[in-house]
Amino acid sequence: MDFKDPMSRSIATSPRRDFASQRGALRDLLAWSIGARKHVFYVLVAYVSVIFLCGGGARSDIQSLILVRPLAVLVCGFALLTLRFDDLRRYRFMSIMAALVILLLLAHMIPLPPSMWQALPGRDLVVDIDRAAGLYNLWRPLTLTPQAAENAFFSVFVPLGAFLLAVQLDLDDRRRLVVPLIIIGGLSGLLGIFQIVGDPKGSLYLYRITNNGQAVGLFSNRNHQAVFLVAMFPLLAYFASQALRTDDQIKTRLVICTAAAAILVPLVLVTGSRQGLLLGLLAIALSFLIFERPQASLARRRGEQKSFGMMFVAIFAALLLAVVTAVASRAEALNRLIATDLNEEGRATAWRIVAKLIGEYFPLGSGSGSFVEAYQVAEPLSELRPNYFNHAHNDFLEVALTFGLPGMLLLVVAVAGFARGAWIIFRRKPSEQKGNRLARSGAVIVLTAGLASFVDYPLRTPSFACFFVIVCCLMYSGLPSRRNSAGVATTD
Repeated sequence: MDFKDPMSRSIATSPRRDFASQRGALRDLLAWSIGARKHVFYVLVAYVSVIFLCGGGARSDIQSLILVRPLAVLVCGFALLTLRFDDLRRYRFMSIMAALVILLLLAHMIPLPPSMWQALPGRDLVVDIDRAAGLYNLWRPLTLTPQAAENAFFSVFVPLGAFLLAVQLDLDDRRRLVVPLIIIGGLSGLLGIFQIVGDPKGSLYLYRITNNGQAVGLFSNRNHQAVFLVAMFPLLAYFASQALRTDDQIKTRLVICTAAAAILVPLVLVTGSRQGLLLGLLAIALSFLIFERPQASLARRRGEQKSFGMMFVAIFAALLLAVVTAVASRAEALNRLIATDLNEEGRATAWRIVAKLIGEYFPLGSGSGSFVEAYQVAEPLSELRPNYFNHAHNDFLEVALTFGLPGMLLLVVAVAGFARGAWIIFRRKPSEQKGNRLARSGAVIVLTAGLASFVDYPLRTPSFACFFVIVCCLMYSGLPSRRNSAGVATTD
């Protein structure tokens, strides 16, 4: 007789059971992801709200990053579970750019052989120090500041989470997203009012290092607050252009949006930001390319009750009065727009030094996150001050210095991609392509943020980075040959 070992039988059948259980777990995960996808819009709104409350500063030592970074990783994980390949394919250009940025950051963290690292341009000082200390065989990453490079890499997860969620939204959800963004802008502006009429060292300032006495809102920097408020003009223009059921509703919304835009003007002025003033004028002018009075879908019926538009107008008028009072009480903020010269802040001198350093570290750059150290080595004694340059205040120059030729190529490709998309969007009439008006508002915001980056660094703050990624996705709404998640051409 042939006897079979029960243990061998269990071993032989266990792979089948494991495979069946794994297949069942995969089926459950797929079912969960399909159900969770319905909540992506609300997850994105909640995520962006938290980031704006905790991520308005560009420094790496902000305590709230303890919450922001882990939350970003969790959101990225959630987004990957609900993500579909078609989502990334629809946003092919942005997806490729995001992948290249992540790979470039990773490349700057990979240790290199001593001979290779020492041969890189701009490393002579570190090589001399190593020799004096008797260190000859150290493997170092490409960057001069490994710890700062790690911080730069993990900072990318914050906007990446917003991107992975935003690409899953259909056109209707992208339209709905405008209102939460406007509300966040209004809250930031309202907080700015209380800041300038309150204690300059009070608890309304959310960050330890900030522009005390200025209207910084949810940010730590007045310029970032100004650029964010400027972005509300095209969003309000789009919101005012959306179709409604009756003429009375349309008139009410137009009055509300006009009042909100009127309030934004003194809010931008009170920040004391010169670039905010100039970009505000540009954004207002371009908003006329977005706005078009909508048509009512229903004719007004006899006896129909009017909406409460006048009540909203009164509320906005009261807020406007408060803002004007605040502006008058902080006249020095407006004086700064005229009195201060660019050279007084040392930025022009700093840009000349950075431009020289770009050549010294070319073609691979000084490394991710290394601007402060690279600049301080070359900073003339005559330019030493109690304050130091934490950034170049020109992101295009800083990227060229720290990331060299690869970073410059990515910038050129990004600018070219934006220019091509903007040409397509503004060449078409809004009636020719669904999503075109929404795309125009996104393109205007991308333009203003890009121009602001010539004299500042708004995209280095977690909250503005998330906002920028979202408006880039809004810009995609008007591009042809894109399909929403339902498989219908997004032609607004």
